[in-house]
Amino acid sequence: MRQHCRAVPASLAIVNGTVWSRPGMTAVTVEGERIAGVHAGAAKAERVIDAGGATILPAFNDAHVHFLMGSRGLTELDLFGLTGLSAIHRQIADFLMRGHRRPWVVGRGWLYSAFPGGMPTVEQLDRFIPDRPAYIESFDAHTAWVNSAALAIAGVSTEGVLKEEAMWSVARHVAKPTREQDLDSLRMGIRLAHRRGIASVQEAGDGQNQLELWDALRESGELTMRVRLAFDLEPHTTLEPYGPPGILKAFADGVVESRTAAMLEPYAGSKERGTPLWQPGQLAAAVRDADARGWQVQVHAIGDAAIRMALDSFERTTRGRRHRVEHVETPDPADLARFTRLGVVASMQPQHADPALTEAWRRNLGAERASRGWPWRELLESGARLAFGTDWPVVRLDPLASIAAAADIGRDEASRAWTWGGAYAEHAEHEKGEVREGYLADLAVIDLEDSIVKATIVGGRVVYEA
Repeated sequence: MRQHCRAVPASLAIVNGTVWSRPGMTAVTVEGERIAGVHAGAAKAERVIDAGGATILPAFNDAHVHFLMGSRGLTELDLFGLTGLSAIHRQIADFLMRGHRRPWVVGRGWLYSAFPGGMPTVEQLDRFIPDRPAYIESFDAHTAWVNSAALAIAGVSTEGVLKEEAMWSVARHVAKPTREQDLDSLRMGIRLAHRRGIASVQEAGDGQNQLELWDALRESGELTMRVRLAFDLEPHTTLEPYGPPGILKAFADGVVESRTAAMLEPYAGSKERGTPLWQPGQLAAAVRDADARGWQVQVHAIGDAAIRMALDSFERTTRGRRHRVEHVETPDPADLARFTRLGVVASMQPQHADPALTEAWRRNLGAERASRGWPWRELLESGARLAFGTDWPVVRLDPLASIAAAADIGRDEASRAWTWGGAYAEHAEHEKGEVREGYLADLAVIDLEDSIVKATIVGGRVVYEA
């Protein structure tokens, strides 16, 4: 613990609040980029923020996010949460009327439950957007809705939607944003994150292609958020060009909604089980190689077969790496205790369990398996480490909504998964994730009763104040 003896005020003080997990404490002082003290009374500083009775927490750490994708989407067509064809049609019409002039209409967010039968059709999108190509991803980013103009450009024929790898056949024809457009998008995304009390994000893949953008923001002094980038781990990936070890992201399967998640037993009313994205033994070999080279590995695994494959791949690895399973939506109960035994982090996104999003999910699994979904309470009780995130733009970038969605473990434990848990998942729990002397001054002032973020501080710098 650092000792501070000074005759001058601290650089920042947050007063008149309730310090999270520090009973009786009401104020925090900051000197430079670190917390100087936690106090039970008044505190002086060059700048003072009055919390007005709100809670002073560690700033949120989104342990699983697609930040560049979400930031790009802030200026694209957004269909998230719409519940029927008429609402989708109105949203598309409004978007086009607002002056959209790009060659392609690009968007995302549609729910499977918004369409009769659970999937959209090419003909529906042809009616809504007849005059230019359109490419619109589902809310989970594992299925693409395209129109005939887009299929013609790609030279692809389909009677329905594109799933998983097939999406790339059309997506590769969509013009990529320019570097300056991406930088502007990231600036917007960072501002949104700060309004939500977020100081740290962990980008879940494609990090090797984003380094230059984040470096540019850092060099210009605009990077007011801590970012950890996961590099992609795919079959036959060569690790040498990635440089010093960090974290790697692999996909073991798809999603339940499109029946591409890998299951031990067939989907309800079907013979399909989903297909793992790695050949038998291939993921385990890749993980062991990465582990031996010092890499931490996180594996997207949603179906119970994929979750078991991920855990099997971690069996003979270094326990201290804190390898991770991402999503953990429908594990077999027999595998829950393995998270604790293997020291594997359960990285979960509680908003995914919103009943408004899960109609197709529940229908495809059937009632019995669906009842076991998203078992963060059982994992926590077994001693597993939880790290919460949003998976933005799959759902909104909203930690408070995530904490509310995990109400069955209580607000304190859900908040801990969003703060200390996220820091633990990136080997940073001795630097952030708690309101403690000597820790980084990444703080959020939040009225938890009314779900209002009043201020966000990153490294002692006030980056948002309501």
